[in-house]
This record gives sequence, structure tokens and C-alpha cells, in this order.
Amino acid sequence: MRQEGFYEEFHSFYYYSGSTRSWKMKGLHIHKEYELLLFMSGGASIRIGSRMYQTRPGDLFLINNREYHKTEGAEGAAYSRYVLMFDPDWILGLEPALGYWFSRLFEDREEGGVRLHLSGGTLEQVIRQMERIEGYSRRREDEAGQVLLKLCILELLVKLDEFSRSLEAGGGDGWENCGRAGWGKDGREAGGEVGRKPGSGVGREPGSGMGRESGGGVGRESGSSVGREPGGGVGREPGGSVGREPGGGMGREPGSSVGREPGTITRKQGTALPDRERVEQIKSYVREHIDERLDLEDIARQFYISSHYLSHYFRRETGFTLGQFIAQAKIDRAKELLQKGFSVTDTAISLSYNSDSHFINTFKRLTGTTPKRYASEMRK
Repeated sequence: MRQEGFYEEFHSFYYYSGSTRSWKMKGLHIHKEYELLLFMSGGASIRIGSRMYQTRPGDLFLINNREYHKTEGAEGAAYSRYVLMFDPDWILGLEPALGYWFSRLFEDREEGGVRLHLSGGTLEQVIRQMERIEGYSRRREDEAGQVLLKLCILELLVKLDEFSRSLEAGGGDGWENCGRAGWGKDGREAGGEVGRKPGSGVGREPGSGMGRESGGGVGRESGSSVGREPGGGVGREPGGSVGREPGGGMGREPGSSVGREPGTITRKQGTALPDRERVEQIKSYVREHIDERLDLEDIARQFYISSHYLSHYFRRETGFTLGQFIAQAKIDRAKELLQKGFSVTDTAISLSYNSDSHFINTFKRLTGTTPKRYASEMRK
């Protein structure tokens, strides 16, 4: 069955908090940013790839930049949520230096998103952190504010990672048991404010145009969005079948107040740091040589390891194969070239595809639309 899918362009950072009645996204969409979506009202649904979730207040979804998704509120009911989106590149670049896998919840899993259910003090602390992020996003000309914005996002990711690891280990709530990142017992920082409820945030209602701009966002890029709900744009093209089939995951333990849902974490804690660093070096090598014809044997020789070992630990560390990473990296670069006005043929040649048809088929498989349609939409 063919699904409508489209690529939506943002500017490195996006934040929204608010409530909309009878919200319905027009189609499955995808964007280059990681996304955190916290539902504050019940009855909504979200589709990520081919997996459909029915939501309740406190459900937090983490969606990576390869997963088509679509949200829909209950007919006639208020749909309240917090939305945070940010470019993952700066986080991926920090991982080797800081020795922490901030992107684990977005990458180390099957397709289909991650759902964590939050309640009580855990939920309150997440809301406060989201609103701290909102506050720093307003400081447009303040370089210190942009640094603090990034630190807030990193802190949120560390807390969510520790929370999920507690669930994997069979712990209880998990959030209050992992206070090493410096949040107080009641969830607020020294001098911090008690969080506001959704609906009083920066964002205007979807359909009323763009919201306020942020302070340049995570990437310090002018025009970063703070307000318009994703999926409200125009120019959607019908694509092919979109979304990869997510694998199964672990459900919530009986009697547990907080639980993981299908499509959540699939690998246990305990990854060795040197392998993570090497994987990041390999990712950097691929990006730097993206215009070349890359294969497993050549990359293995560059890093003086066997191709078999490379395949094994790359997939263990990332949850996907090196071939899948190369294919996605080439398509990301192809999008940049198409936006600059390169023809389909020139783009295929620049990225060392065997033929135009090979490039077109790969592009459509990973994005849900053809390069020509994508380029046309970007010119509108």
C-alpha cells in the first residue's frame, strides 16, 4: 500500500509547546533532526514507520532522522504536547571527546521509535528541562545562551539514557535513582522556575504561520524554528512505501509503573568505549570520502582491521550495518546537492553511483520520493 510521505525542512533547532484541537498531520514526514515528542493529553496516535502507537499522557517518543512519522489527535479533543528537534551532528561530534553515547536512544535499537512512559516526579523534571531549553532558545544574540542550550539538551539525553538503562536492569522509576547529573530532589535547579503547563509556550497554533524564531538554535543558524508544529507545511509529494519495518522489542514488565514498548532498546549496557570511538572515526571517514565508491573491504584496510570484525562491531555499536550507514550518508549528501541545483545525473556521478537508476532507486527507497520530486519541492 502506497503512503504519502514528504521531507520537511527545518533549521537545526525547533521547539514547540502548546495545545491544538483536532490536530491531524497531513502525511508521514521525515526531517534531518532528531525529535523528542512528549504527549500531555490522551487519545492521540502516532505512527513511526509501519508501527502505530496509541498514546496516553506522559508518553515520550524519541524518533531518529530516518524514521517517517505522523501524529493525529483525537477528533474534537485537545492535543497537548512538547516537541523538541535538533540537528544530531554536533552531538555525534561530541561523543568521542566526552566518552558518552548521547545518541544511544536514537540509534541503538530497531526501527519504530522509542517510547518511555513518564509519570510523577519524572514527568515534572522532564517538563522543567524542556522549559529550560525553551528559555535558552530565546536568547538569540547570546553566545553563552546557545552553549547553555546545548548543555540542557545533553543533560536531558543523559537523564533519559540513565532512565532507560534502569528499566533495562529491572529497576523502578529510575529517574530519581540517577541524580548524578545535578538535578535537585524536587527536580528544579538552584534559581530555576517551576515549569509552566503546555499551552503557554513559544509556539503559535499550527496553521497560523511560523512561530517566533529561536536564538539561532543549536547550530546558531538564523531562522531556527520555535513554534510551528512539524507537518504543517505545504508541497507534500506522494512517495513510495515509507518506513522500515521495526522489529519487536521488550514490553513493560507486569506491575511496573514505567515501561518500555515494542521498538525500544535492544542491546544491553556495557559497550566498550574504544569501539565507540573507532565507530565514530569510521563514520567521519565515510562522510569525508562520501563522493567516492566506498566498500567494506577498503574501509577495513584503512583502519587495519578485518572486514568481518568491522561488520560485527559496527552493527553492534550502531544497530545498523556499515552499508546502511554509507547509503544513508550518500543520500543526505545527495539532498544537499539537489538543493544547490545539481541535476539527478550530476548528483549520481558526484557520489559515484553505478548509474542514474541505481541512485534513483536508492533515493526513493530511503526517502519515499524520487530525486526529481525532492528537488522540485525544495525549489518551491
